[in-house]
Amino acid sequence: MKPLVISLGFNGYQWIYARNVETQRAYCVRHGFDYVMVSRPRFSNMLMECAWLKIPLITAALEAGRPWVLFLDSDVEVKVSAPSFLSNETGSSDLYLANGFSGRVNSGVIIARRSERVVSLFSEMYSNAMKPIPAEDDVGWGENGHVIHYTKRYNGLQILDARWNNNFSPTLDDYFRHYSAGPMRKFYEFTLFEKVVYRAAKIYNKYLPHNKLSFNESMDLLMNSVRAAYPQAFPMPFNKSTGRSISI
Repeated sequence: MKPLVISLGFNGYQWIYARNVETQRAYCVRHGFDYVMVSRPRFSNMLMECAWLKIPLITAALEAGRPWVLFLDSDVEVKVSAPSFLSNETGSSDLYLANGFSGRVNSGVIIARRSERVVSLFSEMYSNAMKPIPAEDDVGWGENGHVIHYTKRYNGLQILDARWNNNFSPTLDDYFRHYSAGPMRKFYEFTLFEKVVYRAAKIYNKYLPHNKLSFNESMDLLMNSVRAAYPQAFPMPFNKSTGRSISI
């Protein structure tokens, strides 16, 4: 199987950063990778916590047999000069992350090589999603704090050069430019359409009905919807005893 590159965007973000998504798609064409932009369902009342979905997506792809998975946030622009992410392989590492502007690892770019231990690591992160982590690791929302916390002592981690996830320097000759909230966001030149969608998304998210389901219930529903929409990338788990695919 080919390496798989994954991005995701719901609640308008799939349109706000559509230009970045096209650079990701072009990168995969150049290097012969499979690419999936997860944008269905179009909307989710999980709001910003949708970012957690990247963890089970990466896990599902690895468990389906992908030898390598690269996850890119939708606000990551891939430069034409970017080499294959496989060039980072060390032989012993199965997880590759770069430090962000905070000096801690940033989960907007995740490279994972298939192994039992890295799948176990992602599973551990996800199963503890709603459990508190030390303040020194917390970022306030989403999965990044848990990625920081659970990779601190993971001996399969290789820290990447900042060029692979640059979210702090507009002058760096980078490969992956990450316009995340922080120093780089102001350098992203939104088109008029993108500005309108961005403002509309903010209003939509503000008045979206409160999600009455638990985090786990919401994520299970969302993940099952994604598996149904993208069965080749994220096939349903298979029950050998019954011969049928199963929902989470």
